[in-house]
Amino acid sequence: MHMMRRLKSIASGRSSVSDPGGDSGSKRPKFDQDGSGDTAVEPRLSDDKSMRLDQESSSSHRVAEASTSTSMKPAKTEETSADLLPEGMNDMKISDDKVGGHNDKEAEGVAVDGNGAEAGQIIVTTIGGENGKPKQKVSYMAERVVGTGSFGVVYQAKCLETGETVAIKKVLQDKRYKNRELQTMQILDHPSVVQLKHHFFSTTERGEVYLNLVLEYVPETVYRVAKYYSRMNQRVPILYVKLYTYQMCRALAYIHRVVGVCHRDIKPQNLLVNPHTHQLKLCDFGSAKKLVPGEPNISYICSRYYRAPELIFGATEYTTAIDIWSVGCVLAELLIGQPLFPGESGVDQLVEIIKILGTPTREEIRCMNPNYSEFKFPQIKAHPWHKLFGKRMPPEAIDLVSRLLQYSPNLRCTAVDACAHPFFDELRDPKTCLPSGRSLPPLFNFSGAELEGLPVELLHRIIPEHMRK
Repeated sequence: MHMMRRLKSIASGRSSVSDPGGDSGSKRPKFDQDGSGDTAVEPRLSDDKSMRLDQESSSSHRVAEASTSTSMKPAKTEETSADLLPEGMNDMKISDDKVGGHNDKEAEGVAVDGNGAEAGQIIVTTIGGENGKPKQKVSYMAERVVGTGSFGVVYQAKCLETGETVAIKKVLQDKRYKNRELQTMQILDHPSVVQLKHHFFSTTERGEVYLNLVLEYVPETVYRVAKYYSRMNQRVPILYVKLYTYQMCRALAYIHRVVGVCHRDIKPQNLLVNPHTHQLKLCDFGSAKKLVPGEPNISYICSRYYRAPELIFGATEYTTAIDIWSVGCVLAELLIGQPLFPGESGVDQLVEIIKILGTPTREEIRCMNPNYSEFKFPQIKAHPWHKLFGKRMPPEAIDLVSRLLQYSPNLRCTAVDACAHPFFDELRDPKTCLPSGRSLPPLFNFSGAELEGLPVELLHRIIPEHMRK
């Protein structure tokens, strides 16, 4: 009823789309709060029962509620010499690039005693021991907690043997739920995906078993970068928007096409950034799943501001297109400086979407969820994208957003098609560099698996001429 009253108010002209660049009368949440709230959707739209339990197929899987970097509280350390992000962003120590780090993805998971997350505590484990490799002792000293959630905790640690800084994600191994994160991380190998170095198990005095994922440490997130510029009343530089969005799309093209996995929690908090190079790494695969046609999935997935409309409509046979919707939300947020669809609940989320995209047609609703039978929505016209973004916004940016944020999942462009979009042509120009004069991070080092099966025309679009062999 609340949703219908709001929609009727919008349809009658008593409410309008708020100006993203200014202070309208419409209530907007503060951007410096974590915009990834997961309030339950009302049952008539999505029967999620306010739970974060992934009740799929015959066994269940606990869904992570926080990213590898959620709730980051930066340590006050000596400022680095990086000049590519504002000084206010350079308040965290940057990890060295693989200083003798262990990169054994087939490392044996060895159980160790102790909780492991307290500052100063030392965790000793072993890696290797498979495929003829010798076992090797590795010691980590916990330094500080950088993220917490229902899944467990993420803490920054230092390898005492090498001095390398890592992030360790510690997840409770509950036998009642299936944990796919380790299985997924072990097969991922991509420059735009956070690297799993190895894993081990730990036990507490109460007999609880925890899985510890040792990951490469990346100090910043797109969320914190965007929040910084928002607080300064500035927009994220368009070159950074292009870099972050392109690398996000490339990461998704890899996990969708090559690995066959849907991430299901794309949001700024799950996009790690090196402030020196602006290389982006997709992280937190706690919600990731291989989507099998015909097999149901839970609809209550993905953080609210970035949740695709088919999920709000309760769809259970969705596709990787839900990640593409999330990309559109992140891109729009970087362009306008605040979340595009800041709903305060799942139903309110749908209202925010309809205010901009207009009322979905019966056919669009069927495309989102064929089993959804209620079509009694007031008719609201779509808000023109160019009016939402303003005259100064590059038309290529607006066009890409419009291709990503489509009601019908099958009409959204794929991740690899997004990489070829003209919005990213500046990145393909060999003369383009970072503001400091540094080169752009590696963007076109595609593997054979990434390019396999792509049409020649598309290959020519995503691989600039100066990078072709």
